[in-house]
Amino acid sequence: FNCSLVSISRTRTNMARNGWASNEGWEEKNWDAVTKQEQKKQELLVKASQNSDRIRQMVREVDQTRSMAGDTLTTLDQQTEQIKRMHGEYDKVEANLNFADRTIRGMESMWGSVKNWMTKSSAGRERPPSTGAAESAKLDRASAARQAASGSRAGSDVRGASSRSVEEKTYGEDWKGKLSKMEDQQDRDLDDLSRMVTDLKGMGKDMSYTLDAQTKSLDHLGDRTDVLGSRLKTSERKIGKMIGR
Repeated sequence: FNCSLVSISRTRTNMARNGWASNEGWEEKNWDAVTKQEQKKQELLVKASQNSDRIRQMVREVDQTRSMAGDTLTTLDQQTEQIKRMHGEYDKVEANLNFADRTIRGMESMWGSVKNWMTKSSAGRERPPSTGAAESAKLDRASAARQAASGSRAGSDVRGASSRSVEEKTYGEDWKGKLSKMEDQQDRDLDDLSRMVTDLKGMGKDMSYTLDAQTKSLDHLGDRTDVLGSRLKTSERKIGKMIGR
C-alpha cells in the first residue's frame, strides 16, 4: 500500500527538477492535499484487509465448531444404538423371567398347571411388539426426523452454493479495484459464515431432539430395571419357599 506514496514522492522530485517547483507550478498545499488523499486511500485498503482477516478467522472458528458438533452427533448416534441394545437385552431377561414364572407356577399347585395350560393355548395369537422393539422404534423415528431436517439444510447449502457460482469478476489494478475485490470476498465469506451459523443452529436442535429421546428411553429403561428386579426377587422368594417345604 505504500507504493502510491513512494510514487508521489518520485513524481514530485521529477517535477521539481523540470522547473515545476516555481510559483507557476504546483504549490505546496496541492502536494499536501494529494498526499493526504493517498493516505486515506491506503487507510481504507488497510482497514478492508484487516476486516477480511477477521472475517476469515471467524469462518475458520465456526467451521471448527461445526466439525465438533458433527462429531458430537456421531457419538449420540452410537449412544442411541447402545440404548437399543440394552432394551433388547432386557427383553431377553423378561422372557427368561416369564418362563421361570410359568415353571414355578406349575410346580406350586395344580391350579398353576391349569393356568399355564390355558395361557399356552393362546400363545399362537399375535402378540404386541416387545418393549425393547417399541423403544427402538421411537429412537429410530427420532433419528429419522433428525436426518430429514439435516437433509433439508444440506439442500439449502447446495442451492446457496449454486447461486454464488457466477462468472469471475474482473477488477482494476487501482485502489478502487483492490477495495472492490476485498469487499466482494468479504460478502462471500459472510454468506458462508451465515450458512454455517444456521447449520450450527440446526445441529443444536438435532442434539436437543436426540438427547430428549434418549433421556425418555433411559427413564423407561430405569423403570424396567426396577420392575425386573422386583420380579426376580419374587421368583427367588417362591423358589426358597418350595425348597423349604
